[in-house]
Amino acid sequence: MKYLSNAVDFTIKNWILIIPLFVLLAISALIRGAGEAAGLASILSLADVNNFTSAESLFKTIPTILALTVGSGIVAFIARFIYEPATYGLINKRLETGSATLNDIGAAISDNFVKFIMYFVGTLVVNLVIGIAGVLIMLLMVLLVSLLKGFGIALMFIVLIALALFVVAFGALTSLWFPSMVVDGLDVFAAFKKSIEIVRSCFWTVLGISVLVGIVAGIASSILGFFGRIPLLGVIILSAIPTIQHFVMAVFSMMIYREKTGRAVA
Repeated sequence: MKYLSNAVDFTIKNWILIIPLFVLLAISALIRGAGEAAGLASILSLADVNNFTSAESLFKTIPTILALTVGSGIVAFIARFIYEPATYGLINKRLETGSATLNDIGAAISDNFVKFIMYFVGTLVVNLVIGIAGVLIMLLMVLLVSLLKGFGIALMFIVLIALALFVVAFGALTSLWFPSMVVDGLDVFAAFKKSIEIVRSCFWTVLGISVLVGIVAGIASSILGFFGRIPLLGVIILSAIPTIQHFVMAVFSMMIYREKTGRAVA
C-alpha cells in the first residue's frame, strides 16, 4: 500500500499539475453531455404525438445527434494526445527534478508527443491481434458447442472466464508501457517488454492497486451522482473523479517504474 499512499500524497501536494487533465476531460464530458441531452430531447419530442407528424421529423434530428456524438468522440480522441504526454511529462519532471509547474507543460508535450503516438499505435496493433485471436477462439467454441452440446457449453463458459482473466492480466502487465517510454526513452517494442518484465515481479501489487482505485472511483461516482442533475456544473464536478483516478494511477505507474529500475525520486 505504500505505493498508493505515496501516489495519493504526491497528488495532493502537486494538485496544480492535474489542471490540464481536468480541463480537457471536462470539455470532452460537456460535449458528450450535450450530445446525450440533444438526443434525449429529440426522443421526448418525437414521443409526443402532436410533434411527430412524419418520418421526416425523425430524420431531421439525426444529423444533430450524430454531429454532437461524433464531435464529442473526436474531441476526446484529440484531447488524449494532449493530456497523456502532458500529464506523464509533468509527473516525470517532478519526480526527476523535484520541481514542475504548469509552465513546463509545453516541454512535457513536445518531449512525449511522438512517444505517445508510437505507444498508441503499438496498443492498437496489440489489441487488434488479441481481438482477432479472441474472435477465432469464440468461433471455435461455437463449433464445439454445436458438436458437443452440453459439454461444449461448459467448455465455452470456462474459455470465456479464461479470456477475461487474460485481458485483465495483460492490462496489468502492460501498465508500465508508456511510463517506460517517458522515463527511459525506450522505443515502443523495448518499452513493451520492459513493462512486462517489471510488472511480473510485482504483479499482484499492480493489479490490486488498479482494482482498488477503480472501486473507490466507482463508489465516489455513485455517491456524487446527484450532481449530474445540475446543468453544466454537474458534468464538470463529476469530471473530477476520472481525472483524479487517472492522475493517481499515472503517478503510481511512474513511481513503481522508477523504483524497480533503481531511479531515485527527488
